[in-house]
Amino acid sequence: MEYASQRELYLALLPVFNVKRRLLSITDNNITNEDIWKYLTISKWKNSHNLTISEMVNDIVTVDIKAINRFKGE
Repeated sequence: MEYASQRELYLALLPVFNVKRRLLSITDNNITNEDIWKYLTISKWKNSHNLTISEMVNDIVTVDIKAINRFKGE
């Protein structure tokens, strides 16, 4: 499936972001869906081509929270 915009792709992945945030709430992190999205789009997916939804879902679920915090400057 192709998406017309990054926003449309983000919305399609929103349930996965919400699951990841629920898992993070156990450790009391202040990471938002947008933080995860920005980190992955800028740091991991920027030079990737033809990523599948399953690859993106895997990246969201397994993303390193410490890396996101460093990316955010915390």
